[in-house]
Amino acid sequence: MIPLFRNIYFYAMENTFNVKASFMANLKKAIYPIIGLYALSAAPAYSQQPYRQADENTDMGLFTPVDKPNTPVGVAKGIHPGRVAWAFDPKAAAWDGKTGLYSDPDNNSQSRVDDMMEGAIIALTNQSTISAAWDELFKTLNEKKGKGYTGYKKGEKIAIKINLNDNGGTNIVDATPQSVLSLLHQLVDIMGVPQECITVYDAQRRGISAVYDYVEAIYPDVVYQNWGGFVPNAIKYSQEITDERAMSLARAAYDADYMINMALLKRHSQPTDKWRDSAGQTGITSTGKNHFGSIGYVPPLHYSIRDWSHARGMASYNSIVDLMAHERLGGNTLVYIVDGMYVNPKHNGKAVKFSRAPFNNGWTSSFFASTDQVAIESVVLDFIHSELPLAANADNFLHEAAMIGNPPSKTNYVGKDQISLGVHEHWNNPDDRQYSRNLGTGYGIELFRVPLDANRGAIEAFYADRLAVDDNGKATLNWKTSNADEVLLNGKPVDKNGTMSLPVKNTTRFDLQVKKGDSIVAAQPIVIRKFKKVKNYPAKAAALSGTFGVDKEGWMSLSGERSKARNAATWKISVPETGNYFLCATYKGSDPVPAVIYINGKKITENFGFLATTGAKTGKFYFPVKLEKGDSTLELEIQGRRSNRIKELSILSEIK
Repeated sequence: MIPLFRNIYFYAMENTFNVKASFMANLKKAIYPIIGLYALSAAPAYSQQPYRQADENTDMGLFTPVDKPNTPVGVAKGIHPGRVAWAFDPKAAAWDGKTGLYSDPDNNSQSRVDDMMEGAIIALTNQSTISAAWDELFKTLNEKKGKGYTGYKKGEKIAIKINLNDNGGTNIVDATPQSVLSLLHQLVDIMGVPQECITVYDAQRRGISAVYDYVEAIYPDVVYQNWGGFVPNAIKYSQEITDERAMSLARAAYDADYMINMALLKRHSQPTDKWRDSAGQTGITSTGKNHFGSIGYVPPLHYSIRDWSHARGMASYNSIVDLMAHERLGGNTLVYIVDGMYVNPKHNGKAVKFSRAPFNNGWTSSFFASTDQVAIESVVLDFIHSELPLAANADNFLHEAAMIGNPPSKTNYVGKDQISLGVHEHWNNPDDRQYSRNLGTGYGIELFRVPLDANRGAIEAFYADRLAVDDNGKATLNWKTSNADEVLLNGKPVDKNGTMSLPVKNTTRFDLQVKKGDSIVAAQPIVIRKFKKVKNYPAKAAALSGTFGVDKEGWMSLSGERSKARNAATWKISVPETGNYFLCATYKGSDPVPAVIYINGKKITENFGFLATTGAKTGKFYFPVKLEKGDSTLELEIQGRRSNRIKELSILSEIK
């Protein structure tokens, strides 16, 4: 590290929470010449890039860092500056890689996910409890935004941006439902955030079925995948991006008092010497690119993130930096979380295992958290690069973000007055994983390993064979625990591992608890709904348009052909009373494209979702709707060429 740079870091860190204007002015004067020297020595200078570039069939190259290990650039952020908390529990992700979906509740330990998430959040603060940790995070962000050192106030809105690039219903890795449940538990049950003040979204995708199926019955008033449309002209790009559609921002993000960015441990591109769009655009998809799912139109940004392109390279503008610096996105972020339960090797890939210790040819089964976005992106990049090749210049955007005030590209970034968005460096090697703060050699990143007791009590699995019953139906609960002195189900002792079939007379919550001594050390809820059938509407009774067809067994699906007509199925429905009902689809198949539902011509949801099923297994998806007494028109539309097969839609009333 350059000695003067080290002194600047030290001074900046000592004054993280009380930086005066005179210091900022002096810091700019001191840091800019050094960054300029870095830009000249580390990479060639590039002029402003054209909006379009010819990348088809070109070589993406392979990533090799231009900077040496443990040479941080930028200014570390956070209560513990530059800290990235890493929690790893090999028993959390228990999928065998073959049975069901990676996201299924019997393939993951919710209580182990809870422990990792809690440990990672606490590690970012000076606190020892999860409630105090969140309170410190809220107060720290509010102080940064000029609102004073104050905590969360009831009624303030929280937007949670998750990654649903592939609609969350197959074995292509998206956000794990267990991570979303854990986060909602901390916000709602521990911090007292009203459910209706939380929006979970990915505004570039419509499907959320795996997450929704798993968490909605427990937190029914959270807003799922309804981001409120887009606010025009909310984003200003520093250069290149001129399409106004790309300047719009999801209203959920625009209106939020706090943003939580929960991304994935995900490589975006598989390097190739003959690039095509299907190969992916950039090196990694983590918290930075995650916000492509917060804007109205993404394609114009793709050119600027291809740092591997012969037209770009290191020291070139990258639009991800503009999103990281934006006041409603990076500037409003409470915490950055990376769901590393399963690594996604490509933008549309299936989970892969990592060979190095401590993974040892297993799932990564991890969570990462930080309040320094550049630092957590750097750590994600190092982890992925230690096992998978990346496209050339994969960390260009991190150099730009770390030195946004005077970046290597000399881009006049909109957020330049922030001087630095965080600290970037590469670890010493992929086995020891030591950064400069770990080594005591600099003021860069600290990778903090969250301590977890390997012998703690845990719920290895707790799930039901169905999410709802009707008429005289029963549900079967299954559970497996470990290191428990006693196990309770709704307060009554049960076997440590068991199965129980029982009638459900009304919508019921079941709480499984593990005790060690007198303390409850693990807990997990399941809600099973009780429904009464109002009316069934078979697929063969629908009026069909587009490429919808019904086979001889009564299953409706798209043909796979292209059509200019809307793919719609329409029924005349009727209910005896005005009120709240549920719409249920019985389906099967491996193409869980979400549907759009209209009632009397009014769009009710774009996220009527499905999961992938195998063999003869059928699935059911339940969605709440409000219906008026008497007759109505129900329309189901599926965009595209493929879909799951649908047997029937049912109108149900809930028995509470």
